[in-house]
Amino acid sequence: MTTAVVLLAAGSGSRFDGQTHKLRADLRGRPVLEWSLEAVRRAGADEIVVVTGADPLEDLLAGGNETILHNPRWADGQATSLAVAVEHAAGAGHDAVVVGLADQPLVGAAAWKALLQPGDRPIRAARFGEVRRPPTRLDRSVWDLLPSTGDDGARLLLRANPELVEDVVVPGEPIDVDTTESLELARSAADDLAAVRRLLGREPMGRWEIVVRDQHGGPVVLRNDPVLADGRPMPTRYWLCGERENLLVGRLESHGGVRRAEAELGLDVIAEAHDRYAAERDAVLDDRYPNVAHRPTGGVGGTRVGVKCLHAHFGWWLAGGDDPVGQWVADHLHEVEQSPEES
Repeated sequence: MTTAVVLLAAGSGSRFDGQTHKLRADLRGRPVLEWSLEAVRRAGADEIVVVTGADPLEDLLAGGNETILHNPRWADGQATSLAVAVEHAAGAGHDAVVVGLADQPLVGAAAWKALLQPGDRPIRAARFGEVRRPPTRLDRSVWDLLPSTGDDGARLLLRANPELVEDVVVPGEPIDVDTTESLELARSAADDLAAVRRLLGREPMGRWEIVVRDQHGGPVVLRNDPVLADGRPMPTRYWLCGERENLLVGRLESHGGVRRAEAELGLDVIAEAHDRYAAERDAVLDDRYPNVAHRPTGGVGGTRVGVKCLHAHFGWWLAGGDDPVGQWVADHLHEVEQSPEES
């Protein structure tokens, strides 16, 4: 079984009032199209197909291994570009296509990779939190059902045949760069992603959002989806990522903070906090992942009894959680706010 990834890049971008075509617009030093191409290249498809139209984008696509298809009917709507791609995929013998938009630069490789996997139904639709957006996997068996005209592309197929659709929750940010305003949103989101990558020292492995920021707007606490992109459980719903906060909490732990918090608060009080944390997480699980194979368990940071990590408790407390351990941390951080080497 082989699968082609399809990037639709044929539209004129008529709503975008910048100085260039929207796919050429600058996003953190690179054209929007380059972000999208990098993601699909990293996903590992059998073939990458780019459908062009209003702007041939030859200079941005030169030197790559992508199959470039020009749609002379691009002005007749997105469905015509999808038809060009599907006709090529059929001739190449592919069993499925994963179709996405070239103007969604922050849909990362993990999302594309998740859609490359076959599922139980012939259509697999990406869901970013509560929002269903491209990319979408279409098995060969549904290609004849696709519309031939209009701008809806595969959306009409999904609406008309819900029994054929399987939702796949994926990480990433599905902003369409359709306007200069949405480009600014993408720039802000890209800045956040770069900051999170730096703080974690790696690529985030699941869907997240920044729920606490510092005075300069930098990330301090992330709220993670309970399941990672590869289906593994994510026990830490609230992740303390701020540099200063991690440093101070780490110092407090090294001064016996875990044992002190347990002794002063008592295990019964801590157990009640674990129950509240688990209830919040499980509500999201039941809503977004009702059939997930591996569910996270335990309480704060996956803990069942007592305190395992002050960082997880403090992160939840900073995000507004009813966590007595997080409150205890806040009350005792002054003890470690300045070390001798900082004085």
